[in-house]
Formats: sequence, structure tokens, C-alpha cells
Amino acid sequence: MKLLGISLVVLASCGVFAQTVDDCTRASCRTYEDVNTLWCHADPGHFCQCRPSPSGTWVPQVMPCAPGTLYSFRRQTCVHPYMHDALECSDGGGGIDDPADSVLCEEVPCVTYWEINTLVCHADPKQFCQCKPLRIEPTVWVPVAMPCAADTSFSFFHQTCSRDELWLSSC
Repeated sequence: MKLLGISLVVLASCGVFAQTVDDCTRASCRTYEDVNTLWCHADPGHFCQCRPSPSGTWVPQVMPCAPGTLYSFRRQTCVHPYMHDALECSDGGGGIDDPADSVLCEEVPCVTYWEINTLVCHADPKQFCQCKPLRIEPTVWVPVAMPCAADTSFSFFHQTCSRDELWLSSC
């Protein structure tokens, strides 16, 4: 019995326990905007995303952040811990309309299909600019700054963040 107790402590400290949809905060999958929003989870290392169910409806599903990152509702992505604000998921969800880090992305156009689907260089190679929907009716896209995972930098050529030891500037 003592061995089982030690195993449970080790598993809990490693985050092995399953995350449940019951821990999703205010997740809703009723409208188009809801389905395209990533929702907070009680564990900041996870978020909730609407996914199609076998019955054809949309339901929340728990998704993990990359190791070493935490979910940011305002940025709609997982971020480095220094960029994480624990209050975003506890005070009504914050807002994604005007991220403070997006000032350097203001010049990025988000009008054509190609522009909306192309990641663009940011002044800081640890970040990139990506078009995100601001409103659904009519659809308005705005550029926002997004972080790369730890020990990676953005590669325009590869359209992703590459490991630092393999990274060559393509911006």
C-alpha cells in the first residue's frame, strides 16, 4: 500500500493524471465564435478546444500545452511562463481583441487568403505575427504576436519555430 501511495505522488507531480472536460472554464461550443475560441482549463498547462463529436455536434476537449508553456486566453495560445497571467482565466476571461505584444505586428496585412494563412516575422525572433479573427460578422482579421516554444526561434522559410541550434534567420 505504501508503494502505491508513493507512485501516486510521483504521477501527480509529473502531471500524469487525466484532465477532464469538467475542469474547462466557461467553455461553450454553441456558436461559430465559440467553436473558434480556445477556452481556459483549471490546469494552466491545458486548454479546452471545441471538437466535432461522432453525433455531429461540437463538444469541448482538453488539449495539452507544449512542455514548459502555459495557456493564455488573451493570446489564444500557450505561452512562456513569464508571459502567463493567471488572472486571465479567473476574471471573466480577459480579451483577445487587443494584445499588448501586437504593436510590432500592426503593419502586417490580414486581408487576402495568403496573408491570413502566412506567418510573418516579428522583430524578436522568439515571436512571430499571425492573423487571428477579431470579429465573425463581418469577418475581420488582425495580426497578433505569438511566442515560439522555449529554445526555438521563428523561421519564415519553414513557417514554424525551429530549434535554436538549427535556426537560420530567414526574415
